[in-house]
Amino acid sequence: MDTAIVGACYVEKNFCTPRGLKRKYGFEASPRTIDRRMREVNLFGRISRHKKRLTDEEKRARLSFAQGYKHMTADDWMKIIFADEKKFKGEGFMGQVWVRRPKGEADNPAYQVQKLPHPVKLNVWGCFCGRGLGYCYIFNENMDAKLLKNILGTHLKESAELHFESDPPELWRLLQDNDPKHKSNLVRIWLHNNGISMLDFPAYSPHLNPIENLWNDIARRVEARPASTIEQLQDAIAEEWTATDVNFIRTLARSMPTRCQAVIDAKGDHTKY
Repeated sequence: MDTAIVGACYVEKNFCTPRGLKRKYGFEASPRTIDRRMREVNLFGRISRHKKRLTDEEKRARLSFAQGYKHMTADDWMKIIFADEKKFKGEGFMGQVWVRRPKGEADNPAYQVQKLPHPVKLNVWGCFCGRGLGYCYIFNENMDAKLLKNILGTHLKESAELHFESDPPELWRLLQDNDPKHKSNLVRIWLHNNGISMLDFPAYSPHLNPIENLWNDIARRVEARPASTIEQLQDAIAEEWTATDVNFIRTLARSMPTRCQAVIDAKGDHTKY
């Protein structure tokens, strides 16, 4: 029976479950026993990550980016400003929440997450480099090319002035994703007129912009401070932004050579980042 269970696992490959194996093969063993046999051969049950299926062209673009910048050292990446936007939600927004409860108690309010129908939310534009945080801009309107150009005009250059010498001018470059607003003529012309060079960035590559890791870190801290009003959420975002550990920022920027090598090793496909 043990041999048959293990053999069935390899026949069914990655997405088999103990209950599914029992139902398909008629095993007399319980699902729990089947699960133990699976774990004994290092087939542990995990929640599969959802990833976009990349086309060959998208993989080539990602590989081209990684190979094109693989010559850059960790110190070189310290002179790149990483920028992006993020939406934050206040009290009432919850992802998956685990609970331990007795059988038959699923409808007991004591074991339920009480959600608000319309949690407050705010958008944030922010940037950082390996030397530290830049400025963030908090807003509640929808982002478009005109608003992004205005934010860049009031926050990007000022952020660079925090960390880069101006006399003589120290070279730095911008990395942001391929959102249509970032690629709009309005934004491109503004960047060109202000002498700001931008790294070519491949589509569907959030893990190649380490600001995504920064957003995740800040989001966890903001969610630990449930906000029921716009003002409370704005204060939480601003305070947690400035409270970010500088060493964490430095580590993110200096991880770029490893990220690029991971894309090369994966031949342009997804990586662990």
